Amino acid sequence: MIFIRVIRQEEHIVRFAVLIAVLFSLLASREAYAEFYKWVDRDGREFITNEKEKIPVEYRGAAKPVEVRDDRVSIGQSPVTDKKMPVKMAEHKDKYGRGELYWQKRAEKLRRQLREQEAERELLVKQEKDDEAKPQKSSSGKKKTKTARDKKKAKIEKKIAKLKRELDVDLPEEARKADAYPGWIRE
Repeated sequence: MIFIRVIRQEEHIVRFAVLIAVLFSLLASREAYAEFYKWVDRDGREFITNEKEKIPVEYRGAAKPVEVRDDRVSIGQSPVTDKKMPVKMAEHKDKYGRGELYWQKRAEKLRRQLREQEAERELLVKQEKDDEAKPQKSSSGKKKTKTARDKKKAKIEKKIAKLKRELDVDLPEEARKADAYPGWIRE
């Protein structure tokens, strides 16, 4: 009899342990389901979180639960995609239908012109230094050459300043107004 009671007590303990394990697994799986919330701040930025406490107090009333769909969620390295339909992204164009290549060519043309003008200025500076190192023959001939060179140098300096402004200010502003990506005009 004592032996039978011990077995029954052990059975009760095992059953109780199994019941506790089942209840615990049910509670754990319920906690594993996370509800996501979405809200938009006053600047129009959209936020999503799974912790309601992280939502700023002023937006908690406006936060809405987000439906989590398994077909839109990817886990690990491979994203969930429809194997039948290849995803093709359309190339971004600006408001006038011009793409990245157009803006890159414009920026490169300005950079090339700027390099040419700077090279020409360097040549004039080198000529100036060479003339100063030479012994003087006649002062009037040297003055004419120097004034012509100074005029040419001033003209080149103006062109360089204009090209720099066009490359650094005007072109980026034009691209911004046309809704072109800023990276298209960078080197």
